[in-house]
Amino acid sequence: MSKKKETEIQISDSQDGVVLTVGKKTVAEIKNNADDTYDVFVNGKLTKTLKAYPEALEEAIKMYNLAL
Repeated sequence: MSKKKETEIQISDSQDGVVLTVGKKTVAEIKNNADDTYDVFVNGKLTKTLKAYPEALEEAIKMYNLAL
């Protein structure tokens, strides 16, 4: 039988928004813009711009899961 491995994603405040990390590795960054939109950066590249923070957080986690 295979064991399921749980991954803990830590969300920390940064100067421009939040940083998502797993262990010591930065998974994604979410930056808040002046017009109340949120940019999602994965591996230093802009992947999406969304209007709501929960959607941006979901997108960042989704991109991390696809990279596994």
